[in-house]
Amino acid sequence: MSPENTAVRRKRMAFLFRYGIKDHVELFGSMSEIIEKLGRDYDVLYVAPNGHQIPDEYRFPGVRYLNVPFKVNRASSTDKFLNTLLWYMYLPFLSLYLRFWRADLIWNDDPIPLVGLIEEVFSGRPVAMTVTDFFMEVYREQYPWLAPVAVVVRWLDKCAWNRTACIIQRAEHGKKYLVSQGVDGSKIHVIRDSFNVQTFRPERNSELRKKYGFQDGDVVLCHHGILHPNKGIQRIMSWMIPLMKEDPKLKFLVIGDGPDLPKLRATVEREKVQGQVVFTGWLPASGGVAAHLNASDIGLVMRIGQFSDHFHVTGTLIHCMMCGLPVIAAKLGGISEIVTDGVEGCLFDPASQEQFCRQLARLKSDAALRAQMGERGRARAVIEFDHVAVAEKTVQALRQHID
Repeated sequence: MSPENTAVRRKRMAFLFRYGIKDHVELFGSMSEIIEKLGRDYDVLYVAPNGHQIPDEYRFPGVRYLNVPFKVNRASSTDKFLNTLLWYMYLPFLSLYLRFWRADLIWNDDPIPLVGLIEEVFSGRPVAMTVTDFFMEVYREQYPWLAPVAVVVRWLDKCAWNRTACIIQRAEHGKKYLVSQGVDGSKIHVIRDSFNVQTFRPERNSELRKKYGFQDGDVVLCHHGILHPNKGIQRIMSWMIPLMKEDPKLKFLVIGDGPDLPKLRATVEREKVQGQVVFTGWLPASGGVAAHLNASDIGLVMRIGQFSDHFHVTGTLIHCMMCGLPVIAAKLGGISEIVTDGVEGCLFDPASQEQFCRQLARLKSDAALRAQMGERGRARAVIEFDHVAVAEKTVQALRQHID
C-alpha cells in the first residue's frame, strides 16, 4: 500500500462570510488569529466576496481563499443590501461546493436570517453559527405588515438552531433566550466580541479637537456606527438640542453614516446648533475611529430597546471602553453584562429622556468621575474583549465540534 493511501486526511474547516476577510477582521478582531491557529491542524477554506487581493498578513499555512465574484462596500447601505441579496443567491451553490469538498465543519459568523438553514440543507455538513441578531424581529416592530413573514423566518431559524453543531453567542442574555426557545444549552458557547486593544487605546487627540473647533472646557459626547433608526440617534438628538442651547460647551460628535444622517443634519440646521454638532461621515479604518473617540469625553451607547437589542454587546461599547471613555449607555441586557451603573459608566432607560439628561449632567459636571470610569472601563475591556484571548476561546469551541 502506498504512503499516499495510508496518510490520514487532515480535517477540513470552512468559513463563510458575506463581506470578506478584511472586513471580517475589522468587525471581529480575532478572526486572523482564529484562521491562523486552525490552519496549523486543519485544511481551512475561507469563502467570501472581496477576495481578489488578500493581504499578506491574512495568508497562513493551511489556509486558502475562495473568492465569490462580487465586491461589497460596507460604507453604502444600498450596496450592502443589494449584495446581501446576491450572497443569498450564491449560498446554495457555495454550500454544495462544501458538500463535495467534504468540510468537517462550516462556520458562518454572520447572523442574517436563514443562512444557517440554507447551509445545513445544501451542504449536508455540520454547521456552526454565530447567532447574535434577530433582524426580522427588528423590522417586524418597525413594519407590522412583515409580521407573517417574520413568524415563518423565525420558525425556520429555530429549526436551524436545533440542527446546528454549535452556536456562538456574544452575550449571556442571548444564550438564555436561545435556551428558552428549546436550543440545547450545552452547544451554545458565549464568547465575547473582540477588537485589537492596541488599536483602540486611550490617546487624547488634541489635533482633532482643534480641527472641529472644540475648546478647552468643552464636553464632547460622541456616537459612532451606522445611523439606522434602531440606533435611536434621532431620539438622542432631540434630547440633546435643549441641553446644547442651554450650555454652549456641550458638543455632539456623530461618527458614521446611514439612512438617518439626512434627517439628523436637517434637525441640526432647523434648530441652529450647527456649531455644536459635528458629522464626520463614514470612517473606513479603525485607526480613524479610535482617533475620533479620543477627541471625545463621553461615549454614547444607544439602541432604542427593541426585542433583539437585549442580546447585543455592541461594537460602539467595546470601542469606547477600550479608548478609556466613560459611557452613557442604554440599560439593555447585553450592555448591562459589561457596564455596571456608576462603575464603568452610567446606564439609562432608552425610552426615558429624564434619565438620559440626569446621567449626562452627572458625567458632564465631573471630570474626575469621567476619568475614573474611563480607567475602569478600559481595564474591563482588556479582560473581556482582548482579541488573542477571544481567538483562543473560539478555536477551542470549534475544535470540540471538528475532532
